[in-house]
Order: sequence, then C-alpha cells, then structure tokens
Amino acid sequence: MSNNVDVYISVMHKYYNFAPQLAPYEFHINVDPSMLRIFDVLFEQMTSWDNDGMWRAQLPAVPYHFDEQNDEVDFRLMKIYALIHEFGDKETKKFIEQMPYYS
Repeated sequence: MSNNVDVYISVMHKYYNFAPQLAPYEFHINVDPSMLRIFDVLFEQMTSWDNDGMWRAQLPAVPYHFDEQNDEVDFRLMKIYALIHEFGDKETKKFIEQMPYYS
C-alpha cells in the first residue's frame, strides 16, 4: 500500500502545498511524505544563498558566472528539478527533460 501524497510545487516561490487551489504552482508530483524534507532543506539553502548573493550583486566587478552564491543556488535548483523529474508524471518528466538543467 502506497502512502504517497499529491504535492504541488512552486520552484519559483520555493514552496509546496497539498491542495492546488491554495497557491500557484508549476509542478504536481506524487511522493512519499518523508521525501518532502529534502525539498524543505533545498528550498531553505537556496533562500540562504540567494540572500548572500544579493549583497554580492552590489559589486559590479564580480560577473554572474564567477559568483559562488549563484553557483550554489543553481546546483540546488538542479537537484530540485531532478527530484521533480523522479516523482512527476509523464508530462512533467518530458517537460524537465527539455530543460538545460537535465542534460
């Protein structure tokens, strides 16, 4: 018997919820609730690195591609998309496979 739950994820807003009408979302997955802690940690880490990067962005001498904070956010974003791909339906998998992060 599966204990999976339907989860609606907004990568842009860094959250998930259990009802589609509660807030906008980009992806729908069906996942074991214990896996949601991974999303929590990744979203928290992304927020922290985003905040650090905000201060670095005030220095025009450091381009984006040499910015450690942005690299860390991108790395976690790839992990989130990999998880969404793993637990998403066929349509979600197909969409994520077309993204640059998937290659």
